Amino acid sequence: MDTLISSLAALSDHELRTLIRARPDATFPTPPSLAALASRLALPASLARAIRTLNAADIAVLETLADLGAELEPVDPAALAGQAEKGVDVDASVAKLRTRALVYGSEGLRVAPGALAGLPAGWRILDRAPADLQEKVEALDPDSRDVLDRLAHAGGIGMMRSLNPTVQALIDAGLLAQQGPTTVRLPRPVREALRGERPREYPLTPPPADPVDQEAVDREATAQGLDAVREMRQLVTLLLADPLPLNKDSTVGVRALATATAQLGFDPALAVTIGEAAGIIGRGDVDERPALAATREGLAWLEAPLAQQWAIVLAGWVASPWRIDLDFRLFDAPTRSHSLAAARETILEGPPSLLFRAPVAAAGMSETLIDSILREAHHVGAVAENHASTPMRALLTGGDVVEATRALVPAEVTEVIAQADMTLLIPGPPTPETARAVEAFADLESPGLASVYRVSEASLRRALSAGWGARELHEWLTAHCIGQVPQALSFLIDDVARTHGALRAGQALSYVRSEDPALLARAAGTAASLRMLAPTVAVSALSLTALLSELRAAGLHPSAEDASGAVLNMPPEPELVRATPSRLPRVPAPRDTEEVLRALRAGGDAGDAPTTSTADAIDVIRAAARARRRISLRFVDSAGTARSLTVVPLRVAAGQVDAQDVAKRRIVRVPLSRVTAAEAL
Repeated sequence: MDTLISSLAALSDHELRTLIRARPDATFPTPPSLAALASRLALPASLARAIRTLNAADIAVLETLADLGAELEPVDPAALAGQAEKGVDVDASVAKLRTRALVYGSEGLRVAPGALAGLPAGWRILDRAPADLQEKVEALDPDSRDVLDRLAHAGGIGMMRSLNPTVQALIDAGLLAQQGPTTVRLPRPVREALRGERPREYPLTPPPADPVDQEAVDREATAQGLDAVREMRQLVTLLLADPLPLNKDSTVGVRALATATAQLGFDPALAVTIGEAAGIIGRGDVDERPALAATREGLAWLEAPLAQQWAIVLAGWVASPWRIDLDFRLFDAPTRSHSLAAARETILEGPPSLLFRAPVAAAGMSETLIDSILREAHHVGAVAENHASTPMRALLTGGDVVEATRALVPAEVTEVIAQADMTLLIPGPPTPETARAVEAFADLESPGLASVYRVSEASLRRALSAGWGARELHEWLTAHCIGQVPQALSFLIDDVARTHGALRAGQALSYVRSEDPALLARAAGTAASLRMLAPTVAVSALSLTALLSELRAAGLHPSAEDASGAVLNMPPEPELVRATPSRLPRVPAPRDTEEVLRALRAGGDAGDAPTTSTADAIDVIRAAARARRRISLRFVDSAGTARSLTVVPLRVAAGQVDAQDVAKRRIVRVPLSRVTAAEAL
């Protein structure tokens, strides 16, 4: 009879190369023989990785083979005709399963030991929801609901002396599947409906491939991606000026997030998690208190070209381990998931075909998670029109992401169009310097590749407080405007500047002077650190920077001056923290296939061949339970006596096997730790 080792030995060099490429984890380090390779191919972790590469049709074929007993004995491939009638390309699926060593055999098909253990517990892709499932679940009486709930908590398999009317009614309604005279199973869609989820139907054939206009996808993705870059730039700029205070556990409080939202004009939750993952912003101590602040890498990101900025945002989003769709604070422990990056990659490889293409991975994702990932993907320009953008495809395949974004980002502009209604039109993506300048004295009104900003009294006061002067604003507009600067805009700048800076602050440690005694008295009454020296002069023990911040927080608008009285540009020194970027999922380096092939051929099929063990016996028990076959079970009872029974395993869970004793027609329960051997009959 064929074994896995003999099947490996019968492979041609081409077939063995294909196996090495399909199961690279089993060839590191290089196995010394085919027997060693067979042992590694049977490891649970390696089998689980192989199972995750299968599509729905492949898994349907594998489950059908297991139902036919292929884990215990060879099965004629003709027995798979039922799946072919459902549209499954059986030959293609069998070939794929062979290349991954999940099935083998020359005269019949055998399922590799332990292969189905890589599927989620109690999960079957072949289960289909009965008609009107949701209505049937909602109409259940208390006794029927109790039966289903107990089965759901017990692993989905139930045994009883006889089928009572309640259970029989559930079987007739399609809410239970009968597996034997006294054994029932809870189908997967019913279990999902009981949890309040929408039952999934995994298609056994790929969905029709709609034509993709990649240029249209990339156009929309670019517009979204550049808008995400703008939001990130505004967030970093805000944190440079004023780090966001954090809770003691380094989470972002609801009040702090609401304050940032009000200042920015958008919810920065996604930008915060992306920035932290990309190392643009970070969490650390500022003035001996935990805060969210910019990093040195963030300063470099602000100066980078637009294409590079977008590429970094995309990579930061994919690598981010943080979820924002849960009802927790940002950076709270329950929102961290180490598998989130892999989930994003799996979904973005082809969103429309997820349930067919990657059913095992999709089984571990809730509808909420999938929807949240797709929303975020559209926001950062990873996806548009339900298809991955070219930069995202480059990121998924290890290509040059910056080159992909550079090909899509339009030429950056340094000029603006000033309009009489106090708006500035930027006719393309601005350079970082242009964007910083415009955002300093204007507020975004309409985002997009061609964006519109509005100039107001409040936005001009913000610029003047940050160190801009009226002359600098006029000079910048004259140098960067296409055409004439509207007179109304020039008048507004002069009017705001005329009343701005009536207070003058210097360093004594620091002082404040004003020609208006009433204004200075108001400042002294507002700022506790000020002490009046004369009607027009007051001093403070604070540094000049701290005094300016205190007065501005009180709603006043002082300007800094030097010893000669000239106005100084004194933006606050940014508080920076250390970056803690997240890593993208590592793509395994390709193995030297020829080197592995030579080592396997040199070692032959000799070596440490797999031997019978308790793990092998458990695989036999699980296989017999799936195929409902009799086995000879040998174990040691509680008295230490060796025993042997002919049984039909019914359920393997919680470290024990429940089986039907064929001779006495009773249910026996044996701890798996006491099993010594199991042999199919």
